[in-house]
Amino acid sequence: MNTESFIRPTLFLSISITIIGSMFKIMHWPYATLIMAFGMILMLFFIISAIYEVMNSSKIDGSEKFMWVIGFLFFGIITGLVYLLSARKRIV
Repeated sequence: MNTESFIRPTLFLSISITIIGSMFKIMHWPYATLIMAFGMILMLFFIISAIYEVMNSSKIDGSEKFMWVIGFLFFGIITGLVYLLSARKRIV
């Protein structure tokens, strides 16, 4: 499974859709919940594919893999940005 062309757009698209859904929610516009749910589903796809990449990496040890998985599960967007901007080249 080639996740190179899937990971970056999924993260940035999910962040932007979630922010737009939040704006809709603050302004009490219709379909805000639907837009936010779509953004969260995209975030779930990103987290699953990023965890797949981390777990299949042979360049890092088990404790670092565990740290990345915990980070993705509990701090998805923040860990995703750190992963894409600085650590992905070293891990994959």
